[in-house]
Amino acid sequence: MKEVAPEQAAGIRGQYPISQVPEIMGKGFGLVMEALTAEGVRPAGGALAIYHGWTKDTVDVEIALTVQGVFFPQGGRSGVKASMVPGGKVAFTVHVGPYDQLEAAYGAIQDYAKTNGLTLSDTMWERYLTDPAVEPDLSKHVTEVYWPLA
Repeated sequence: MKEVAPEQAAGIRGQYPISQVPEIMGKGFGLVMEALTAEGVRPAGGALAIYHGWTKDTVDVEIALTVQGVFFPQGGRSGVKASMVPGGKVAFTVHVGPYDQLEAAYGAIQDYAKTNGLTLSDTMWERYLTDPAVEPDLSKHVTEVYWPLA
């Protein structure tokens, strides 16, 4: 458990087939970075995936980057909008390894919440600390998982 401050961000949100999420993430981060560059805004931290909900086949996800200062998109470049990463109390863990093994991190948070009588929100996010373009070895990828309390 920890307390986190809200963060300014820029992101692109949509509902996507779960099977296409890895491909969409790469494209989405590129679109967000292009929009930031066009507006002269610098990223402030790692890339984020903010999950707002899902079904068996689809996920409602915002692909985002935190920003230094305020982002006011001009002309709606590729659907990139100003956003906010929520603040407050979160259940938190760090996952080291491939993205397709993140389910274990979420399971650990759910177990912790159940054991401690905590209710988790419907929104959660991942912060990717390792750039796959820089470190191709998936076993070395570091992802922080945040799940706010309801």
